[in-house]
Amino acid sequence: MKEEEKVEQECDCGCEDEADVIMLEDEEGNQYPYYHVATIEYEGKEYACLEEADENVEEPQIEFFELEEVEGDDGYYNLLPVDDELYEILEHKLAELVEEQGDECDDPDCDCHHHND
Repeated sequence: MKEEEKVEQECDCGCEDEADVIMLEDEEGNQYPYYHVATIEYEGKEYACLEEADENVEEPQIEFFELEEVEGDDGYYNLLPVDDELYEILEHKLAELVEEQGDECDDPDCDCHHHND
């Protein structure tokens, strides 16, 4: 993936609509679909946790990116890659978050990503 990717976030309301697919583009212009799983705060920065949304992939990969807001472009962020050490820390934080929240959504008619698996 590019060192800097651009993504639009729809809102900061905390809504549970995780079925939205974010398209990331590599250096060659190839696009890859991802689900937004969570946004994690760590040491004063925010990180996006994204999961591959390709239906042809047996075990989707989880990726973490540092969110860097694009000045003057409200709602757009650059996605900066994280190193292996930070990846492990964020992976642990994500596991804690999942354990804390559990499966809070019990509405099978919602658009949450976990209902689409």
